[in-house]
Amino acid sequence: MTCWKTSMHLHTEGKITETEDLEIQHGIFQGDSLTPLLFCISLIPLTEQLNKLNTGYEEHTTKTKVSYLLYMDDLKLIGKTEEELQKQMQVVRTFSDDIYFEFGHDKCAKIVLHRGK
Repeated sequence: MTCWKTSMHLHTEGKITETEDLEIQHGIFQGDSLTPLLFCISLIPLTEQLNKLNTGYEEHTTKTKVSYLLYMDDLKLIGKTEEELQKQMQVVRTFSDDIYFEFGHDKCAKIVLHRGK
């Protein structure tokens, strides 16, 4: 059985409280009512890292860059070039390795469009 220890940092009323080490023996079970919320929360650091890359397509009216689409357990990376996609994929690989999380790279596919073709 996989087991690791970690502590949590809680930000409350302008100060940080650190918990004692928590022993984690199992992951989150599918079907648990907290699973969707915890999954989304766990991906916030990944979305911040992807945003820092400053890659993707820029929406012409708001100038907002779109580099990924995330809905529950589905992540779509969007890059203007092959190099941008490779940078994004490296961030996802590093993130998944760091948190011992498997993204199912075997289910991945890539589509390249050149001027809509």
